[in-house]
Amino acid sequence: MARVTTVHGPGDYPGTPDDGTKADLATLFGTLFPGVENPTFDANHDGMAIAALNPKLALTLSQTSRFMALDLGWCQRADLRELAIYTVNQHYRSTYSIRSRLGAGHAFGLTDEMMAALPDWRSSVLFDDEQRLVIEYAQAVLSGDVPGELFAQVSERFGEKGAVEFTSVVGFWAFWAMFLNATRP
Repeated sequence: MARVTTVHGPGDYPGTPDDGTKADLATLFGTLFPGVENPTFDANHDGMAIAALNPKLALTLSQTSRFMALDLGWCQRADLRELAIYTVNQHYRSTYSIRSRLGAGHAFGLTDEMMAALPDWRSSVLFDDEQRLVIEYAQAVLSGDVPGELFAQVSERFGEKGAVEFTSVVGFWAFWAMFLNATRP
């Protein structure tokens, strides 16, 4: 059970929202669910339903999440993007995030065996060289200590712009993991 009220749909807002909040709710749900008669966040988006206590925050987070997960060009392999996100979620033990992203991970080629082997990625034969680089770099960013040689490897592989984008993905999903761990969807 979430520690705070969830706003799965516009009518779920607690109490009587003021006119500004009503307008913000209409914008949030109208933007995310255009043309849907009864828009609602599903169980895989309970974090967004929590953020919707401030509809402007939820809309911004939704747009940023989509951009970070789908639009950044730091790599062309969707499995690498998901692996970076999964590494963050595992680091923070964000079980909700892990569970809610399983479908995406599977869709992009990550297997349950790979996810289970992540703690022993260095000795596992399940990961290729690029996947190993992604895991190592994500863990280094999360530790707060990225060796210059590792940053150079990431920059060489993904370009300088890609290294910045990759780092941003790790930082943004770290925010989500901490947010979700605190609010407990």
